[in-house]
Amino acid sequence: MTLRLAVVGLGGIALKGYLPVITSWEGVEPIFYSRTPEKVERLAHLHRIEKYTTNMDQLMDWKPQAAFILTPTDTHADLARHFMEAGVDVFLEKPATFSSSETQKLAELADARQRILMLAFNRRFAPLNVQARQLWGDRPISMASFEKHRSKPNFTSLFFHMNEELIHIIDLLRFFCGEAHAVNTLQKVDPETNLFLEAVTLLQLENGGFATISASMRAGQWYEHYTLNGGTASLYLDAFSELKLASQGSEQVWKEPYPSTWQSNLVGRGFVGEMEHF
Repeated sequence: MTLRLAVVGLGGIALKGYLPVITSWEGVEPIFYSRTPEKVERLAHLHRIEKYTTNMDQLMDWKPQAAFILTPTDTHADLARHFMEAGVDVFLEKPATFSSSETQKLAELADARQRILMLAFNRRFAPLNVQARQLWGDRPISMASFEKHRSKPNFTSLFFHMNEELIHIIDLLRFFCGEAHAVNTLQKVDPETNLFLEAVTLLQLENGGFATISASMRAGQWYEHYTLNGGTASLYLDAFSELKLASQGSEQVWKEPYPSTWQSNLVGRGFVGEMEHF
């Protein structure tokens, strides 16, 4: 049986993260949608896609069974509602919306319509992150830190930086540590450009431990580090590349081999895993 899969939005994240996988799947019939005629026609021809359109009514006439919504955030809510109300399961690129209350309404609609609504948090499916979660097991967490740094400011506020960048780290904190609430946040912005520069947040974990989330846009390079401490063990993760677990004088190390093997970078970064899970 062939799965009819609508790909809605053909921008940068679609080109880098999704189309290479979707167009390689057997048993899937991709249907491309974009508001830009030249783009949708060019990419459909490039990937040998028979059905493509700039008209949403035509897309729905083809009766997709699932949809990947990869459009700008301000379009997510209307598109997700449109598809779920038509009985279509939805994979939604992060962030879901710019409002927690609007996102909650989408979740309630998915429940009411008995539809899948999945958010694209690829880091939950990165092989090293999955392995780290399994290795840590039920150990208590007394202190954790999550860092995500970049080398160039490009967001106009902490709000937009959080929605586009730190949302991944917030989600990973919940993945590893459970629920938490923010105690205090400090931030800096450039007084001349008003661009976001740094922020650090202290959080209280539901189990009584502490965690920090930090971000700098003035680092020497792109990097993400995650650290868990507790129960006489420490876990260190260098995002997508190396994992260490230290306990009572011993240390184990695992490295992600995808940069130098046939394993895809999209596997190592969790894109393939999240899409297959959906």
